Amino acid sequence: MHSKIWKSLICILVPVLIILLPAPSGLAAGAWKLFAVYVGAILGLMLRPFPEPVVLLAAISISSLMLNNISVILGGYANSVTWLVFAAFMVGTAFVETGLGRRIAYLLIGKLGRSSLGLGYVAAFTDLALSPATPSNTARTGGIVYPIIRSVAVTLDSEPGPSSRRIGAYLTLTLYQVCLTTGYIFMTALSPNLLMVSFAASILKVQVDWMMWFKAAVVPGMTILLLIPWVVYKLYPPELTAIDNKALAAKGIAELGPMSRREKVLAVLFVLAILGWATGTITKFDATAIAVCFLSAALIGGVVTWKSLVGSEGAWTILIWYGGIIGLADGLAKAKFFDWMAKLIANNFSFSGYSEVVILGALLFFSLIIRYFFASMAAYVTTMIPVFFTIGLVAQVSPVPLIFLICFSAAYGSLLTHYGGAAGAVLFAPGYVDQVTWWKVGAVIVAISYVVNMGIGLPYWKLIGLW
Repeated sequence: MHSKIWKSLICILVPVLIILLPAPSGLAAGAWKLFAVYVGAILGLMLRPFPEPVVLLAAISISSLMLNNISVILGGYANSVTWLVFAAFMVGTAFVETGLGRRIAYLLIGKLGRSSLGLGYVAAFTDLALSPATPSNTARTGGIVYPIIRSVAVTLDSEPGPSSRRIGAYLTLTLYQVCLTTGYIFMTALSPNLLMVSFAASILKVQVDWMMWFKAAVVPGMTILLLIPWVVYKLYPPELTAIDNKALAAKGIAELGPMSRREKVLAVLFVLAILGWATGTITKFDATAIAVCFLSAALIGGVVTWKSLVGSEGAWTILIWYGGIIGLADGLAKAKFFDWMAKLIANNFSFSGYSEVVILGALLFFSLIIRYFFASMAAYVTTMIPVFFTIGLVAQVSPVPLIFLICFSAAYGSLLTHYGGAAGAVLFAPGYVDQVTWWKVGAVIVAISYVVNMGIGLPYWKLIGLW
């Protein structure tokens, strides 16, 4: 209780202190007050004295009273990005309810799981297959994939403790590295991706659609994804090597029974959604419209019921706080706050004499180092992404490589610790892997990701004409 009170006081007193200070030269008083509320919201997301929706509703109400114009802040709920992540989050519920996610995993185990390394790739491909329609790796990895992977480990006599190194530790560690790599291969695989796209539009004036993101991410992302099971296998090898995968897969599929009509309909809708997102530049169909159509078709087709979706707490939670934070950020952009911050940086720092690649590499490196100080990807994104985008704008680097280098690192940077994202807490909690090993292996994968994105990503983006 005392902790909650202190956290609440910090979230209140810091914004009040900012408001009491005079607005800096060149910045309107209204923009300064809105910035104070934004800081309070960020502190609320980091300290969590209340759930995220409560924090953002409070920020919306206070900023609306200050500006005497609630429509400015509520504009975040009219933003298509908010509804894209909401619809995709809802669709992810269908994969759990129908059992299609589990079926995909067992089918892959039957095909690829003859060895521990093969099971590592099963974890990778299962998470990858589900990621386009599940913008939460906590729900996707923690709720669908990891329970299957852990049950496989237990079946193979690997429990947390003395038998963890038999195979459970390897699979757990591999899956964590995987989920934050698949998390940036598709724009709809992590909800913060969509928030960063919104920042890119408001600060850098670059519109990133689903297909543009995928084209940029597929080569560096898939390169790293294919390396992860093997690298973790070398760094932290399991004791067990050969697996009777056919028996495991047959048992799992037998428990699921024959493929139901709901699974078949969901599979067809999922393929159609992927095709719709992938061909958006040709058909001109909006990604959000496709996601909403996917959701409505799943409801009409009986894949899920409205009652079950109403009970999806995660989706409604993310709708409230996501729309709120986007509304605050858009309000800051309209109040010219980011323009003022860019001028402030330009007047105090010089980037002359440094090549574009050096500046991009330095920004990317710093974006990763500071991740040790953030216990939430959402808090990092809302706090630091506008700053990095603004610095890049001042340094006059090409905006597209800046966007993708920084956005992708927001996901894989979480690998540095076990608290960098909610999925880390879910996978670390059982106790298969000690903290030192978790951090060491994560640091290696982050270093590889840095090199691949700078060494392969940049030339590849240049080759396909993204910059």
